[in-house]
Amino acid sequence: MAIELPPPPLQRGIVNHSSFSELDIEKEAERLSTAIKQPFRWSLETCRSIAPLTLEINQLKKEKDVILIAHSYQTPDITYGVADAVADSYALSKEARDAPQNTILFSSVRFMAETAKIVSPHKTVLHPSPEAGCSLSDSITAQDVRDIRAKYPGLPVVCYINTSAEVKAECDACVTSSNYLRICERLPGNGLIFVPDRFMGKHLQNHLAGKKDVIIFDGECEVHAAFTGEKIRTWRKRASDAGMELQVLSHPECDTDVLDESDFVGSSEVLMEEALRLASAGKKDLMLITECGTTDRIIAESNEDLNLVGACVMCRHMKTTQLEDILQALRNPRPDQIIELETSVIEKASKCLDEMFRLAE
Repeated sequence: MAIELPPPPLQRGIVNHSSFSELDIEKEAERLSTAIKQPFRWSLETCRSIAPLTLEINQLKKEKDVILIAHSYQTPDITYGVADAVADSYALSKEARDAPQNTILFSSVRFMAETAKIVSPHKTVLHPSPEAGCSLSDSITAQDVRDIRAKYPGLPVVCYINTSAEVKAECDACVTSSNYLRICERLPGNGLIFVPDRFMGKHLQNHLAGKKDVIIFDGECEVHAAFTGEKIRTWRKRASDAGMELQVLSHPECDTDVLDESDFVGSSEVLMEEALRLASAGKKDLMLITECGTTDRIIAESNEDLNLVGACVMCRHMKTTQLEDILQALRNPRPDQIIELETSVIEKASKCLDEMFRLAE
């Protein structure tokens, strides 16, 4: 019943390695192996093969005054090999806002890199994989927001952070999976429009029932939409038959039937914290209903012998970026790897994000 995680990404040979001594490579490989804590998937041999990449990336970050920020869904070689900050969207947006470095390299999907540019408009923001989009972000456009606002005049429009800069520029407040309930509760008025995640919107509707009317959009994350309540019930029965008391932890981008079957609901960072807390309390039979990267982080950061069960769903967009892409972007970024946004979009989207920080903090 152990969870099936994807294999390490294969190097594609798009950049040449710099030369490092055998001793340096061996030390770096041991560091990577110790940090990742997955000797069968990320063997010492595999870590040796990527050590020249991580060594040069970390060297270039210092030389070029770069902070490398990575979302939890990135692969372990990135999160534990080269990232300076790893977290969920809210924490990373603050990290980008407050970073002292002149350049931000965001290993993630495009909307996150755009968010970094919005909160740090005078800095250079690099996104190594311009093709790395997001099914949820791509489900809505700025015109869609204008249309739904015209249909429900007077209602504030709240957007999930998984949206483009242009969409944020049309909205009144932004939220993340760690603060959307709190922020929407604090907004004035008896109603709001929530875009684009219909599953999170349904959860919000239930949470605010009798207090506020919530109009929702019809977008979804292709990863979290793959989970169902029936699948959880099946896994619970299998676990119970095997003598296990399964703890199910789910991300709020899942459908209501999934959340109803879950023991805990939270953002990727909060899910990790709860999993570590449960493990330390002796509850080590865990099922994570979210993207694979959260499981990788729990394995790396737990001191317990965990029993992670179920199926893992990988985000093809989040897994687009590899170490080679990061190294190439640090060495000589292409124009399409440098985030550029219109000044008017930055100014309007900044107000949307500023409202998030104000209401969340």
